[in-house]
Amino acid sequence: MSGIKAVIFDWGGVLIENPTEGILRYSREVLGIGSGCMLAAYRKLIPYFQEGKISEEEFWKGIRRRTGAKGNLPPASLWLEAFEQAYVPKEDVFAVAREIHECGCRTGILSNTEMPARPLMDREPYRIFDPLVLSWEVGSSKPQKKIFEVLIETLGLPPSDILFVDDVEANVRASRELGLRGHLFTDAQALRRALAPILGKG
Repeated sequence: MSGIKAVIFDWGGVLIENPTEGILRYSREVLGIGSGCMLAAYRKLIPYFQEGKISEEEFWKGIRRRTGAKGNLPPASLWLEAFEQAYVPKEDVFAVAREIHECGCRTGILSNTEMPARPLMDREPYRIFDPLVLSWEVGSSKPQKKIFEVLIETLGLPPSDILFVDDVEANVRASRELGLRGHLFTDAQALRRALAPILGKG
């Protein structure tokens, strides 16, 4: 891992526990939707929501239409409300990221995520992450080529100087196809071992 100048983290599944199940469960309870119905509608609409092609209002309208939901939407963002309920940071991974940052290596986030969830990244632990390359802002999501190209351009580094950490094999493979170094995340210990040369422990 020598020569790495930036380590870029996925969000859900790496820095935080994957929130999808919790978001779906909370939303089902609020809207009064059966689990099978909700999952099918979610899978149909989430790519458009994550790429900023539809608004949150349009997302929930589509969910309600496909599921026959009877419950009312809250006055504020249901997505953010549900995300906050499902939000569980992986403190051991944040600790690794802080160590990398303190060693002078850039740290950032590349995530398929939705506009209403953005305020969660304003919290203190996220101050070390720059850039934040988010699918809803870019109009492209992993494993598409464009979002990785935006990351490379934003960092201004050769792809071989960038390490991308994700828990989805297809996303890691896509990053490698563009010349980035990819690490398939399993846990913080394995990540720490992979980053030992950066941390001065290898």
